[in-house]
This record gives sequence, structure tokens and C-alpha cells, in this order.
Amino acid sequence: MPPRVFPPGGWTRTNRTFVRTPSISMPAPGRDCTIYLYPLTHTQAVYEGHRRDRTDRCLILSRAAYLGAHRHGATFWSSDIAPTWDVLRRQVPTGQMAAVSMLPYWSCDIGGWQPLPANPPKPARPPLLDPAPARAVVGAYDDYVELYVRWFQYAAFCPIFRAHGSRPANEVWSYGPEAERILTRYLRLRYRLLPYLNALAFELWLTGLPMMRPVFFDFPDDPAAWNLPDQYLLGPALLVAPVLEQGATSRAVYLPAGAEWYDFWTGRRHAGGQTLTAAAPFEMLPLYVRAGAILPLGEPILHASEPQRIDEIRVHPGADGRFTLYSDDGRTYAYERGDYTTIHLFWDDAAGRLGASATPAELFAGPWERLVRRP
Repeated sequence: MPPRVFPPGGWTRTNRTFVRTPSISMPAPGRDCTIYLYPLTHTQAVYEGHRRDRTDRCLILSRAAYLGAHRHGATFWSSDIAPTWDVLRRQVPTGQMAAVSMLPYWSCDIGGWQPLPANPPKPARPPLLDPAPARAVVGAYDDYVELYVRWFQYAAFCPIFRAHGSRPANEVWSYGPEAERILTRYLRLRYRLLPYLNALAFELWLTGLPMMRPVFFDFPDDPAAWNLPDQYLLGPALLVAPVLEQGATSRAVYLPAGAEWYDFWTGRRHAGGQTLTAAAPFEMLPLYVRAGAILPLGEPILHASEPQRIDEIRVHPGADGRFTLYSDDGRTYAYERGDYTTIHLFWDDAAGRLGASATPAELFAGPWERLVRRP
């Protein structure tokens, strides 16, 4: 299911059926929770009914999940979670495990869903963002604005990006002007990344390879890559290292061996196979791009339904690279009949040259050769 999916779809809230029964197939003592296949058949019924009656794509936000439900246009979230730093830390490995468990379209409630506590614990360090402009929203939770910003930064690099919660307000302007500036920056970056995400979803549809994945997926021969619960890959190009500690302005980041890496923000090049201390002021999430990566960026837009052309192609020297761009009508299932466009991009590192298999003018905001940028 490529992205650019649109309502109408559905929210399957009541598909969480389960029973408690004595162990049947598992040797563990006590009583185990046996999950029905009901979430799978429920999403299947909604999807098949939608396909029967409509021509636009079906998108289902499903409370429960089971293997294969993504084929029904279903996306999932990590439940009605609490608004705490500890819960934010858990989202990073949870998202990775969902991806490798054939639940690739995963998300979480940015900021946590549950109401903010009336008497929250005091922050261990002075908050990096002043809560005063957001008192009507955060109450006595002095470090919540900082928590929300860090959560938002992380979620901008998840398969599904959505803000939701039981707060008086959830808009980007609800947490003060400084927070709004940072949140807007990441919101705009998310929209610019749509050509990249669109291509990753096409790859998922073809091969089953998830968009968000553990580092060991791409670097299985690096022993250190197998124990990185707090960082991950978004596609083949981006290494994401969220800031998960209150008051932190830096964090350790491991760059996998077998590749060189570029700092997304500064363009500085680093060798792989090392742990470095990455700067992480409150406006920055540590983000790295693999050498050889071809990263397409789209024009600024305000809504995913707007037409968007690619206005920048970032090439990162240091290795040969390739990437397949994907485009379809964004609304129907015509892609199942082959009604879509792909462009294969090739980076020859020795020659310093980018090539393309085809160059449909409607995909680019000008002659594509003029859109190429290097760090």
C-alpha cells in the first residue's frame, strides 16, 4: 500500500477482543492472554467493503493489530500511552519491533494520549523550553513543553506522523512561540521528505521491507548494530537518533561500520564504526545520512493532497548509490494495474555523476540536473 492514502477510511476502535484462558500451547504457568485473529478479520471486512463500494484508497486507524493487517490499509498505534519521558523512551524500540513483526505502518500519540498529571514530578534538570507561555495547556508540568518537542522531533521520522492526546490543545502553536518555531521546522521537513517516504512505501509494497527498521537490518555484520534500541533507520538513507532524556543537549550516537555518514544538519562527514557525542540542542534531533545515499526532497506544501514536485536531490559522496523514485495518482488503486511512474537514480561516485533512467518533467521543479546538491 503506497502512501498518499486519504480519508474516508475508518477507525476500528472495538477490535480489541481477547479472552483469558489457561495455557493451551505455551508451557508457562498461570493464565495467558490468547489473542483472537479478530483484528485481522475486522480490518479485512472494512477494507473489502470499502473496495466494493468506493474507488479511493482505504485508510484504517486500528486499535488492535495482527500479522498481515497492513494489507488492508491499516495503520496502528502504541495504545493510549502516558505523557512521560519513560514512555517516550519505550516508543523507539516499540516502533522497530512493530516493523519487524509485519506491522510496518506504526505510529504513536505524540506527547502521550493520557491527561497530564495535576501534580507531576519536578524535572531533574532545568527545562530547556520555558513552560510559561503554555501554562493553560501544561499546567504544573514544567518540562512538558520540552517533552512534547522531543517527541514531535522523533515522530517526524516515523512511518505515520500524528499528534493526538487528552490535552486542552494539541496544535503546534499551543506550546509557546519558541516551541512553535521548532515544531514548524520539523513539520515542514516531514512534508519535504514525502518523495522519499513515498518511495519507501513503494518498496514496502513490493518487497515487504519496512520503512522504519532496526540498524541491524542494513548492517547485519556489525555486532554493535544488534543492540541499538534507541536509534534506527528510516529507509536506507537516514539514521535517526532521538533525544530521550530530559534536559539533554547531546547524546551518544553509534554510526554503523561499513559506511561513512554525513550529519544531516551540518554536512560534516564521519567514519562508520564509531560512537560519537552528537550535539542536540533543543531545536535539533541528531540525524545522519549514509554515504552514497540519494535523498529527494519535495517543494514546501501545506497538505499531503497538494501536488508536489521534487526541488532538491541531495547526493552524498563516498560510495556508489541508487534510489527509485515513485509517483502515482495518490488517490486510487490504479497503481495495482501498473499505472504509476518510477525513475531509477544512479550515483557513480568515482565519476561524480548522477544518472537517471527517465526524467518525467512533471516530477521535478525544473531541469533535474540543476536540482542536485551535495553536502
